[in-house]
Amino acid sequence: MFPTASQHRFRLDGMPILSKREKLIRRIETGGQRKSHFKSRNGCNFCKEKRVKCDEARPSCRKCIARGVACLYSNVASSPHNSIPSSALTLAGVNQVARTHPHLPVEYLLHHFWTQTSGRLTGEQRQRIYRVHMLPLSLSQPSLLHAILAVSARDLLCLQPDRHQLLPIFYHHYQQFAALYNQDLTQPPSVTAANLMHSNAFLMNVLVVADPSSKASTSWVTRTEREDIDQAFSWIKVQAIHQSILHPYNTYLPHTFWYPEFTKNHDIMQTPQASGLQPGPQLTAQLVEICDIQPSDTTNTNVYLSAYRVLCTICETPAMNKHLAPQLFGVYIRFIVEMKPPFVQLLHRRDEVALLLFAIWLSEMQELDLWWMRDRARNECRSICGMLLRSEDWRIRGVAEYLAGLIRPGGLVRSNGL
Repeated sequence: MFPTASQHRFRLDGMPILSKREKLIRRIETGGQRKSHFKSRNGCNFCKEKRVKCDEARPSCRKCIARGVACLYSNVASSPHNSIPSSALTLAGVNQVARTHPHLPVEYLLHHFWTQTSGRLTGEQRQRIYRVHMLPLSLSQPSLLHAILAVSARDLLCLQPDRHQLLPIFYHHYQQFAALYNQDLTQPPSVTAANLMHSNAFLMNVLVVADPSSKASTSWVTRTEREDIDQAFSWIKVQAIHQSILHPYNTYLPHTFWYPEFTKNHDIMQTPQASGLQPGPQLTAQLVEICDIQPSDTTNTNVYLSAYRVLCTICETPAMNKHLAPQLFGVYIRFIVEMKPPFVQLLHRRDEVALLLFAIWLSEMQELDLWWMRDRARNECRSICGMLLRSEDWRIRGVAEYLAGLIRPGGLVRSNGL
């Protein structure tokens, strides 16, 4: 016999408080229908592992945000939100992410970035900026977190090339980063946004250069089809467009953790001439003639002048100190990140003078022996020199032959002639 209404306790809203037995009886009487509710069918990997309901929010669900862990979805390759548009400038093969992802050791990758990669990116002297500033910022910025994980995985691949299972992990995090990077471009300028965008721009440069599939046969100068040329050239275009991408954040740059590094780079750019060393006066004279540089020329009247000036600064730096001064990376990288659109177009069209200047820069970049640039610089320099050796201009052939003679299977050997 059921208890009467007078025997029930009541809530403030007037509803009776039912016992477990009464709830069961009412469910039976109503046909066992359950109240409609949200079902998680495509939850993230973390929620599935913990057997908790996921709200399926992208890029990170609430539970992952609350726990401070990376939110990863198994169906990321087919998700429109995370897919990379075909027009995007990405690594070769990034759209061929493995259908099933192995367990992603996020903690392991972060630990490797802290202990190893942070000192191997541009030298131990810049390690602090990655450890003290970039890593903490990544905890609140998913794009930067995925960029760090991708770079860490790529560094592990360089150190342990036989660990093939790292390749899909690398591409997975790179794809996540590429998708979120595009979204970050819509953020209004601020100090935080400036720190984020400069960090992302640098790591994007590392990732596009460190394409695992990069080899001499993949250079754009060896391709014939327009689509293949554009794809192979994309790593250069990505480097060149970052100046325009970062321009809206210039007002906030002095307040960022990157500013002291840029100041050091500027100081170095002003001092090499004081050393009085000019290791390649003959080459310098040849380039002046090849580039047709006149005393009255400006960067607006001579498309090669800016690249020539950066090369002169690089070549005037004492060779013996280059591997001991990783801060010079900031000087070297200016060649490619400050390339003007007309010069980039000449490179794309395989203009011989532009290619020659670019090949000289590649030979110098390889000398810095950065793990993420070394193979790319050697392969591209070899391909360009192979093309320029067939030039009808004997001056270009002479410099190309000199550069080709420096390239060895194990690297590039410095000579006093450059």
